[in-house]
Amino acid sequence: MTNKIDKEELKTPDAFISLSDQVLRWLERHFALIATSLGAVLVIWLGWLGYSYFDSTREQKAAEAIYLAEAELKSAESKVRDERAKIMGEIASKGNKSAKSESVRPTDYTKDFAPSVEKIKSQIKAYSGTKVALIAALNLSYFLTQQKQFGEALAVLELPRFKPGQNDVVNGFWLMHRGMIFLENQKFDEAVLEYQRVLSGTSLKAFHPEAILKLGLAHEMKGDRVKAKDAYERLGREFPESEASNSARQYLRLLELNQPQQG
Repeated sequence: MTNKIDKEELKTPDAFISLSDQVLRWLERHFALIATSLGAVLVIWLGWLGYSYFDSTREQKAAEAIYLAEAELKSAESKVRDERAKIMGEIASKGNKSAKSESVRPTDYTKDFAPSVEKIKSQIKAYSGTKVALIAALNLSYFLTQQKQFGEALAVLELPRFKPGQNDVVNGFWLMHRGMIFLENQKFDEAVLEYQRVLSGTSLKAFHPEAILKLGLAHEMKGDRVKAKDAYERLGREFPESEASNSARQYLRLLELNQPQQG
């Protein structure tokens, strides 16, 4: 036998229907605010998607343009090697095996590489705001140091506008390389600053041993033997098992041996 529903139960609204009515009335009262909020979120989301696409497209274009210029420099290097190999082969066929390839075909930077270097620099400038341009500047600067073009190598590092985050591993390479180029250009204060920036990066621990070593070297080249000694000793305390620590011990011994005599 089924239970009968009395008249009072029929008069009581269903709880779900009641709640739905309240929600609908609230939405009606706050429709403008909700629409505005959703619109703002949509604009931000679409903007982020657009920027991500634009950024990836820009990086791709930069990579393609810079790669072509870098390939031309690689070709120039191959040409020099081939010319050396040819000359060395001719010399060897005459029975002379003591000649060195660098002496029989010395590098002429202005003739051999400068035109290709200028093309790479041009593309770095064109895409200076990209991460690709930053990496290309590092590569080109390293090549220029091999060619003993230290002033040019420093100038190349000023071209990119892209700045990696402080704890980005790319920033570690960037700062370490800038420090080295500053040392080559005898800008010791600037080199010290770059190595100190590496040491302030909590996520750049892998670079710290080499940064401390180069920091000591920068102080020594500057003539500050006390700070150089402190850096070498610090390296021995903090990273005793590192390869840089072995170098620091050698530098420290040389520093003590060459200490000015008093009297």
